[in-house]
Amino acid sequence: MNRRVFLIAVTIAVLLSIQGFNGVLGIANVRAKTTSAKVQTTSMTAGSVAAIIELEGDSVAVHQRAEVDVLQQQVDFEMPAARAYETQIEDQHASFLSRAAVVAPDLRVRTELKKLVNAISIEVSDGELAAITALPGVKRVELVSECHATLDASVPLINAPALWDRLGGVGVAGQGMKIAILDTGIDTTNPLFSDTGYTMPAGFPKTNNGSAALTNNKIIAAKSFLPGSPAPTAIDENGHGSNVAGIAAGSVTSTPLGQISGVAPMAYLGNYRVLDKSGSGPTDLIASGIEQAVTDGFDVLSMSFGAATTRASLDITATATEAAVAAGRIAVIAAGNDGPDPSTISSPGLAPSAITVAASTNAHVVGPVISVTGSIDPSGLLTGIGTTLGNGAAIGFDSGLGPLPYVDPDPLGRACSPLAAGSLTSKIALIERGNCDFISKINNVAAGGAAAVIIFNRDPSEDVAGTGAGGDNLITMKADGTTIPSFFIVRSRGLALRSFLAANPGATLSIAPFGSGSFTPDVLADFSSRGPSSLGALKPDVAAPGVIIYSAAIKSGDASVGVVDPSGFLAISGTSQATPHVAGSAALIKQLNPSFTPEQVKSALMSSATTDIFTTPDQRVRVGVLDNGAGRVDLARAGAVIATFSPTSLSFGIRKLKAFDVTTSIDLQITNVGSGQNSYSVSIQQLNPGNGITLTPSTANLTLTQGQTGTATITITAIAGSQRRDYTGYVNVTGGGQTLHVPYWIRYVKKKV
Repeated sequence: MNRRVFLIAVTIAVLLSIQGFNGVLGIANVRAKTTSAKVQTTSMTAGSVAAIIELEGDSVAVHQRAEVDVLQQQVDFEMPAARAYETQIEDQHASFLSRAAVVAPDLRVRTELKKLVNAISIEVSDGELAAITALPGVKRVELVSECHATLDASVPLINAPALWDRLGGVGVAGQGMKIAILDTGIDTTNPLFSDTGYTMPAGFPKTNNGSAALTNNKIIAAKSFLPGSPAPTAIDENGHGSNVAGIAAGSVTSTPLGQISGVAPMAYLGNYRVLDKSGSGPTDLIASGIEQAVTDGFDVLSMSFGAATTRASLDITATATEAAVAAGRIAVIAAGNDGPDPSTISSPGLAPSAITVAASTNAHVVGPVISVTGSIDPSGLLTGIGTTLGNGAAIGFDSGLGPLPYVDPDPLGRACSPLAAGSLTSKIALIERGNCDFISKINNVAAGGAAAVIIFNRDPSEDVAGTGAGGDNLITMKADGTTIPSFFIVRSRGLALRSFLAANPGATLSIAPFGSGSFTPDVLADFSSRGPSSLGALKPDVAAPGVIIYSAAIKSGDASVGVVDPSGFLAISGTSQATPHVAGSAALIKQLNPSFTPEQVKSALMSSATTDIFTTPDQRVRVGVLDNGAGRVDLARAGAVIATFSPTSLSFGIRKLKAFDVTTSIDLQITNVGSGQNSYSVSIQQLNPGNGITLTPSTANLTLTQGQTGTATITITAIAGSQRRDYTGYVNVTGGGQTLHVPYWIRYVKKKV
């Protein structure tokens, strides 16, 4: 049975799916299927199975790392030694396939991997696979599964302009860096991908499968890895990939909402289409896409897709990711949209060396905007109210509404029964969420003749597990078949509208069809997957804005599964949207520090992140490291770090605690990347201390010359009577006027499962 990986995107159109009266926040699961240039099969035949056969022997990347001192640089696959070793692998593959054909005469090759993983993906019958598995030289067999695709104010929120200034301004931010987008494709015609001011770098463009027309001086590679005969091109038929690419590196562009850009606006983009128009792709061909992006020389790989997993080992996509990082590339991957449950990190996001990204709220919400007309509003709560439009209504909302009187017709019943015919004619109804589903509320208000309905969120005390949270959380309602416009707003704004109306009967309001309303930033998204990973490691690594992010869309297509809007722009949500924020950030850090290894780039982003990320919009309680890793990226601080750390987080893992004390240690290496000699102090910040739990550094102070690395061994001890639970916190390293942090996690259990 194929595993499913959930498209990490939630369009404003993909919404709160109502189950009973509570509603369930639906994260858009865009699916897709992928293939490589070597695909020889058009579809799976009955009774056949697709499997990845990993062979004994190193891949080219692993071999080059062992043979050549390339720890500080990217692996060059064109070196004579690398090409010679790849020829050996080709001979090994040919020999294996000839032997496999004896036991599986109808074997078909899907793709071959040599540079990052030494493997062949094949299609055979179930019985033949057992025979092939037993052949000499087979290291491991894995069934092919499926992955699914899981800027305005968000770019200033992560302090990108501050780093732009250090690099010389927005006109050079990202210049020379290459970001590969492994997704559904990129729409070259969207103005976010204008190539004005760019020059095609030497050796490019790189294309396959008739995709040459899909490149320009900005998008310098266009390759597809999808099954089919003929193989599909790299064209974006879904919009998810274009949206992601615009966030990472969209050019400075005028949109209906004003001027926007990506995080690294001058970076080159590579279009590696591994997901089809529904947003899905098979893992073997995704691995082939990863290998090609690395081979083509891209610095950063952005992957906004994943598959739910509980396995305690790496699948082929995570294995390829680890090899890509070992080859000197930076891999940035979505954590997944399966939160708020713990241990829901998807694959390949669980890859230890990847930068795995959680989603937090943006400072603005894009959509219809409500304002009370003619009001004096010292609180600021009655104007510029950001909303989400009910999804699936039988009518559109394109031209605005009002000013019209608004009323609070059923504060106790919450419009869960039909309202009297004609009682709401030419009025806008204000209704509280709860007691029945959204469609019932909207239809009951429509029965009273209302022109529209505004539904505000319920009190958090009414929350039910598995439903969108109450209070000042913003969700999108399912409004299938309803006949009047419906808008959802946060609770504080709804209560303000209700109070103003009570004091001012006959008050009117207007609703603009499109705009930017203010919103509480730095609240962890409910849907964002939580750690630890199924490998027993601390994940995610960082958070970034991923809620209602405005970026590119395709202008036509299936809006039920894709990112589609006639304007060419749309705001959507998901860890898919958080990921390219970090991919663009990584490109800027690498541009600023060309000698940084992928781990140092990861360290700079993590250790400098803000930890002021909260569980709810009232911003009273901060989330933990298993929710957002080191915190939300802050490029102003990341660009100024004077130390990097290895490892970038401390995963002590899951430890048995029975009748004896347990002591565990990890060496934390600290490298001085500042100018001149620097002194550092090391301390421990326990976020949830417990009886008998102690953490100590082997040294409280280090003095390091420029480029020098020192070690502080971090030791955690639990006594037999300590509580068996998670313990988290930070190792804080202070020096040169800044405090950097490395998150840690350990779980004590009575018995390991």
